[in-house]
Amino acid sequence: MMMQEQDGGAAAAAAEAMAPAQIDVRMDVALLHCQACLLPLKPPVKCEATGHVVCCFCRAGHAALCSRASAHCGELDVVVGAVKVPCPYKVFGCERYLVYHNTADHQRACRCAPCSCPEPGCAFVGSRATLLGHFAAGQQRPAVTIRYGRAWNLSFSLSHRWHALVGDEDRSLFLVSLGPLGAATAVSLLCVRPDGEAAAAPRFRCKLSVERLAGDGKDNLVLMASAVSSSSLSTGAPAT
Repeated sequence: MMMQEQDGGAAAAAAEAMAPAQIDVRMDVALLHCQACLLPLKPPVKCEATGHVVCCFCRAGHAALCSRASAHCGELDVVVGAVKVPCPYKVFGCERYLVYHNTADHQRACRCAPCSCPEPGCAFVGSRATLLGHFAAGQQRPAVTIRYGRAWNLSFSLSHRWHALVGDEDRSLFLVSLGPLGAATAVSLLCVRPDGEAAAAPRFRCKLSVERLAGDGKDNLVLMASAVSSSSLSTGAPAT
């Protein structure tokens, strides 16, 4: 066991020694953008005789304006393909460094993207763990812990638009939303997680029954079974 740890450490050290040396630099971000469409440059980069640097998609349109010859600039291809920046969601736990022109694609799929508080007017954003803490401390509405595969009888006040649930097995976060539907109340359930995580993350299904005491003293019971949708709550709680 001790030998395995030493071998693994030696292999890691050897791999690190073989990796290219890297440095952190600061530069004008405009240098990495096409001077025609202003989007991040992607190879192949074209250089105009006047010094304009444009992407291959803008070359045809820019030629009509510039009327100068252009050439493929392989040196700039190397630069724009090597410049890396930290993920915009580093503060929320993502440790990846990304080629600059791929940042937007990664950001849409990043599993560390923050989730928002569903309370109207609240600007809090954070990871699911910090969102749970915010519900308890900031909103005074701690999440109710549930276990999967069993029925739970939960009572929610209609004075609050939403209530939080958390899975005991994996700490998945769910939101129960309540809203008026004529004389009745609409109820919905969704899983709170980054939008980029939803495609590869576990899927959930729920069987939801809602019981409400009518004015005549009789119980009204509604049953529903459906897949649980996902949301980062970037637009707030659903309108149900």
